[in-house]
Amino acid sequence: MYAVIDLEATGGKPGQERIIEIAIFMFDGRKIVDQFISLVRPEV
Repeated sequence: MYAVIDLEATGGKPGQERIIEIAIFMFDGRKIVDQFISLVRPEV
């Protein structure tokens, strides 16, 4: 089993942008068995 982590940011300029969403998907080799999704700064 392994985890896939997805980070969403406001743009592509390092040092100037912010992470706004984090998602983690647990994968057993055949299918997603669990997931976590959260907005970090919903006001952005």
